[in-house]
Amino acid sequence: MPETRSRISGLAVRSLSACLFVPTVLLLVAGTDWSLLILVLIIVGRGSWELFHMARQTGRRPLAFLGTGLALSLPLCTYAAGTGYLAPAISIVLLVILAASLLHGTRDYIANALLTLGGTLYLGLLGSAPLLILFTVGPDYQREAQHLLVALFAGIWLTDSAAYICGHLWGKKKLAPSISPGKTVVGFVSGTVGGLLPALGISFLPSFTLAELLGLLLLASVGGQLGDLVESAIKRDLGVKDAPPLIPGHGGILDRFDSYLFAFPLAYLYILMIGIF
Repeated sequence: MPETRSRISGLAVRSLSACLFVPTVLLLVAGTDWSLLILVLIIVGRGSWELFHMARQTGRRPLAFLGTGLALSLPLCTYAAGTGYLAPAISIVLLVILAASLLHGTRDYIANALLTLGGTLYLGLLGSAPLLILFTVGPDYQREAQHLLVALFAGIWLTDSAAYICGHLWGKKKLAPSISPGKTVVGFVSGTVGGLLPALGISFLPSFTLAELLGLLLLASVGGQLGDLVESAIKRDLGVKDAPPLIPGHGGILDRFDSYLFAFPLAYLYILMIGIF
């Protein structure tokens, strides 16, 4: 009985948080370029801090402040200068991290430097994908670009919800028990189907055919679930259950936006390859 009450209480907190969290994110996405940048900086900055904090709790020594600052510099560079300067920015990030890691000496130098670099690019580069999509679509399709970003966020959340509900109700066969014991094959399939539902709003995305939009949402849905598994693998390797909590009932930024870090970069690459805009 106490366990049931605890689950109900936890679900209530999670639902209430979602009622505040989801509209806030959508307002930032559907607002201006600046509001989208603010959202990206929150995800990248807090997510970087969470990752480096978890690593330091296990005795690893990443350059946490430097890595977080450099991660934030990548979306700022993307916003200010577009995609043309992203490659030089990444090169500078690499050189700075390799040089600064010398301050810790040679003990675990490679591990510390690569952990800092990996965390910086994981959050800073992959986290910049919504801005890359916005600039790829271009100012002539500003409103459609916002609709596209909203559709991708909706697809991620519907994937997560469908996978969670159907997996708990009917899931038996585990998807990847050594990485995330709670995930099931039924949950994965159901989540993938759920992630296609934003295609119902195709009238808001006139540049897409139905097949193109379904392909985009399918890639984002599968990619998002892969991103979830990657974050689970990171936490399992670090020996932690959840990232440092920020959103009641939802864990930290990494727990809430792990799918985002795969879904949006894959969507960006899909848009480039298909040449929709």
